[in-house]
Amino acid sequence: MNSEHSTNPGLSNGRRWAAMPIDGAPIEWSVDPDQGYVQGPLDLEFLRGQKLSLILTEGQQALLVQDNQLKAVYLDGTHYLDIGKSPHQVDPACQLIFLALSKPLQLHWPRAKALQWGPAPHQTLIGNCNLHIEWPSRFFATFLQGHPDPEPGFTTRLIDQMVRNLFAEHLSTSINGEDELSAIEVQARLTRLSPDDLNEDLSCCGLRCTHLAVYTSAPPVEDELSCERSLTH
Repeated sequence: MNSEHSTNPGLSNGRRWAAMPIDGAPIEWSVDPDQGYVQGPLDLEFLRGQKLSLILTEGQQALLVQDNQLKAVYLDGTHYLDIGKSPHQVDPACQLIFLALSKPLQLHWPRAKALQWGPAPHQTLIGNCNLHIEWPSRFFATFLQGHPDPEPGFTTRLIDQMVRNLFAEHLSTSINGEDELSAIEVQARLTRLSPDDLNEDLSCCGLRCTHLAVYTSAPPVEDELSCERSLTH
């Protein structure tokens, strides 16, 4: 990150490839994707007076946060951060939160944690979906802001509950509470759902759905699906 980027009073979002300084080797910092898709925060106070070479590979992002406000978003590339209190430095009161997105965020709804959108048996749904963080600033505002120590498990639970609520709202509207529909009829409507049916609402939260598969858990649909799986293996 160059000095112009670090002192931008607005939110920065872009790719920055910075040459390393010749006087004094910076401390290199990278992200291990195996540590979870949300990592940190890294307090920059311990780096006061030092230089940081932030190395982000494809699919990795870093959020610069100060006083619970998002100051900058760093995309893949090498970012040069000079930590200090002068006007052209990154304030040591800032923190870095890292997003490792090499794999999609996968939500699973097995029978034990089914997605419930109504009291009828055919309104108990099983399935899964894949999500990607498309807009990091919106994602931060929705799921990370106000949580001083974001943790992947807690963040995933927030996202899962939000998606469950979206499903319940969308299905209640599209099926209009038709409790007389059979499980087969409900499943026929579920199969017509696509990621785009959720993406308009998800985009407000910074997310995008790329895969969606939902089934009613009420027989005979579940039995038929089991038979289909056994025939295809």
